[in-house]
Amino acid sequence: MTKKPSGFVVFIAVIVAAGLLLGAGFLGAHLAVSRIPQNTTTTVVYRDMSADRQDFSSIGYTGNVMTSEEVAAFAKQSVVEVETESVTYAGFGSAYVESGAGSGVIVSDSGHILTNYHVIEGAETIKVTLPDGTEQNAVWVMGDEVSDVAVIKINAVTENAAVIGDSSALAAGQQVMAVGNPLGDLGGSVSGGIISALDRTVAIEGREMTLIQLDAAVNPGNSGGGLFDMRGALIGIVNAKSVAEDVEGIGFAIPINTAYGAVASSLMEKGYVEGRVDTGVLQFTESTGITLSRPSPGLYLSAADIETDIPIGAYIVSVDGVKIKTIEEWKAVLNAKSVGETVLIYYIAGTRDGTWGLTLTQRTDCDK
Repeated sequence: MTKKPSGFVVFIAVIVAAGLLLGAGFLGAHLAVSRIPQNTTTTVVYRDMSADRQDFSSIGYTGNVMTSEEVAAFAKQSVVEVETESVTYAGFGSAYVESGAGSGVIVSDSGHILTNYHVIEGAETIKVTLPDGTEQNAVWVMGDEVSDVAVIKINAVTENAAVIGDSSALAAGQQVMAVGNPLGDLGGSVSGGIISALDRTVAIEGREMTLIQLDAAVNPGNSGGGLFDMRGALIGIVNAKSVAEDVEGIGFAIPINTAYGAVASSLMEKGYVEGRVDTGVLQFTESTGITLSRPSPGLYLSAADIETDIPIGAYIVSVDGVKIKTIEEWKAVLNAKSVGETVLIYYIAGTRDGTWGLTLTQRTDCDK
């Protein structure tokens, strides 16, 4: 029969075992700590990021998809800051000077710059700051209020004209980059985003325009700046943003096929926009060659010194059934038509009323 150890003996055994374990632990801890060299400091080595930075100063157009940095470097070469001054007369012989700021894009080697009509509307002087920081005075060449497109020019030869892209080939979700002068004081700013929608009909100051919707950040001063694809091609001219209190990330740009292809190129080549209806001089089919003067603000027609059967002082009521009360409404209806098309004008002249068939003619001048 095996004798069981007494409680005292067991207690002693536990104490001894515990002592051995504690000793081993202290020894292990001592050995572990001793492996750390004494009296040393830890040096943190920061990576030199400058060695990874590329030189984008000589980036040229290749037609290939570029990185964001490459697109920014290439696009910024053609985008300029535009500053304007205009004189406003306040009555009693007083006047004051108003300043404005926007952006523009160089579109020809001879110094033509594409911008928005509203950026330079009424400007007495126009100053352009080039990407290299030099300043030049610009002249207002011509503009088109309907499309909100204008062309100005500097007296310089440049090799930094933008590459004109094709806005008909764009797709929603496509990555784009806007370059401009936000707040009128941050020239050369770049903001990235995507195309949110195409062919968006937007009413701006009473005029309906078909625009590209984008989510890239745009602010006052961005107007007239460029919208570029990731190949660096100019695919739009930024001209508006939604400014409602609860709205963010909704901006708009004029498709480049409209801004340059249909408007600016025609302005530069012919001095007017091909296909733009003349909303002022009216030629009527009933009396070939009879031309009335431009409608007055009250929409009364005046035949000046021309002898005609058409009532002088006739009041326009409607055009093709659309009621007309203002010059803006008159222009909106006619601008939606085509040159050579005939519209029916209903008029009232005293106790008489009647209709005129108006054949729309080509406008051969431009806005300034």
